[in-house]
Amino acid sequence: MVEKVTHIHLEKVNSTNNYAKDNYHHFDLNHITRITADEQTAGRGRFNRSWVSPKGENIYLTYFFTSGKNLMDLNNLAQILSLSTTKLMGKLGLSPHIKWPNDVLISGKKIAGILCETIDLHDKFGVVLGMGINVNMPKKALDQIDQPATSLLVEMGKKQERAPLIKMLEGFFIEDYHLYKRDGFKPFYMSYDALLTHKGKPITLKQNGHSISGTLHSLNPDGRLNILLDNGEIQTLSSGEIKK
Repeated sequence: MVEKVTHIHLEKVNSTNNYAKDNYHHFDLNHITRITADEQTAGRGRFNRSWVSPKGENIYLTYFFTSGKNLMDLNNLAQILSLSTTKLMGKLGLSPHIKWPNDVLISGKKIAGILCETIDLHDKFGVVLGMGINVNMPKKALDQIDQPATSLLVEMGKKQERAPLIKMLEGFFIEDYHLYKRDGFKPFYMSYDALLTHKGKPITLKQNGHSISGTLHSLNPDGRLNILLDNGEIQTLSSGEIKK
């Protein structure tokens, strides 16, 4: 089955996720809508952090589609898109990793982030799956970000055309999305686990204002994170942020 994807491109928007949430009632809810923009004036990442979005340099993208409320784990969708992004990075000759749950890293620095939001449409969810990829952002600008960050320009030493990258990413994502709808997270578990950062290392994870410390033990087969606590117990977490 070839998935129909409607493409909307904007020169400037506050954020592609916000655009999707404000305009989804104009979309064909039986298919996927992709929104891209040259510039975001109020880009956001997880935990409502600002996502630096200069004009014409990076990829700012949101997929909107609907999901039955019992059909899929919405947390997994961001993980699936992160895996699609690692495939893109691999095609470019890079060696990506994933910082759970869905940050894509190159050389230990963040190159892509994903934010999944939902809208309650009564009998189903509207899924707002947004991402940013640092493409042509120079090192000087990256150094101003509040965490270690990199770009394709820095890693590859030359500027990249964004449109072919978006097209390639979409090919990977649509294929992965269909497989996930059919078989769940199981086909992705081993690939994701192999790319996971911090495995076997001490971490502190922030969750709802609390800190949980231990050793990153493993990825659960459903995409959740297993942490080995100091008392020998394993705690399985579905959300949070690894701080070290």
